Amino acid sequence: MHQINPLILLVLPLVFQIIFGIRKIYESVKLNLTKVSVINFLLQILVSYLAFTIVSHNLRDRSNGEIRCGLPLVGMIVFELLIFGVLLTIMLIQFLIRNRMRKKLS
Repeated sequence: MHQINPLILLVLPLVFQIIFGIRKIYESVKLNLTKVSVINFLLQILVSYLAFTIVSHNLRDRSNGEIRCGLPLVGMIVFELLIFGVLLTIMLIQFLIRNRMRKKLS
């Protein structure tokens, strides 16, 4: 578990949202876009917690049990918030694209 890169872990829900959101808009997938978005939203929360725990654990291991500087943890939180904002923006764009395509088909 120590070898997992938390930054890559944080980006996974974003990548899944992009892939499955586009597939749902342009192809037929059994899950609707709302379910895909909710799953990725909850996955982002879970992955953020896991990434923060991994970074905290790695910092404790490298500094003999004490975290001397919390700046990497602050950086991780800011990066988590940035990824979270990008995920919400992508979800909004995908919903707008889907609604526009539905109006064109009607």
